[in-house]
Amino acid sequence: MPLFRLHLWPERLLLLGPAFDTAFHRHHAAQFCIGLEGAVRLRREREAAWTSAAGFFVPPDAPHQFDAGGGAVALLYLEPESLACAAPLRRQAQAGPFAMADEAALAALRRLHGGSGEDPEMALRGFGGAAPAAGRSRDPRVAAALQWIAAHLEAPVRLAAVAAAVHLSPGHLAHLFSAEVGVPLRRYVLWRRLRAALERAFAGDSLTAAAHAAGFADSAHLSRTFRANFGVTPSFLFEHRAGIAVRFEGAAAEG
Repeated sequence: MPLFRLHLWPERLLLLGPAFDTAFHRHHAAQFCIGLEGAVRLRREREAAWTSAAGFFVPPDAPHQFDAGGGAVALLYLEPESLACAAPLRRQAQAGPFAMADEAALAALRRLHGGSGEDPEMALRGFGGAAPAAGRSRDPRVAAALQWIAAHLEAPVRLAAVAAAVHLSPGHLAHLFSAEVGVPLRRYVLWRRLRAALERAFAGDSLTAAAHAAGFADSAHLSRTFRANFGVTPSFLFEHRAGIAVRFEGAAAEG
């Protein structure tokens, strides 16, 4: 059985596996940390007392440190600017940091961690961030923009350049893109770059080669960006990649 299971969507990342140590940190993605074999601990200040719970929710950019006590965990990261994640994040903020999903959702995550092969969407319904509906028709101008972005990730991707490529004004494309894709173009490009780097790395590329192929200046740039969004460095994943089962969910160009 793999040590870790990694599922990556255009606006979400789910990592299931054994606990690992974290320093006090913050990241832009909102996060659920769920204990799969017992309670986990959280603190929001460096010298604060730990709080134990079945799991907890961390809002975007909030400093925190967690400790899973050696048990298996599920770490779910949500893009806070995604429309798909907006409503779940509002509900969780109102419910509080320790209001977790029901036992059925937790059981589904445990099965997924165990290699059940079931649809991870079912396991995540209790935590928010639903994927776009399958078969939904896409505005052809946005579809063309997605294809253009996918073909130009190695270089800087600017709103003005994408807009010119699909014959729209930058303002019109920005509004249409957010409405159709569910996340602003800038954040979509960032997640596509991170996804592309992971795809190349798990295909066997070095961290440096993966970074360049995904449009990062170098491996240090990729590492800083990855840590800023997920709280861990990509080198942590790459060191364990022989023991990671990876699934890239959904068509990369579809968002």
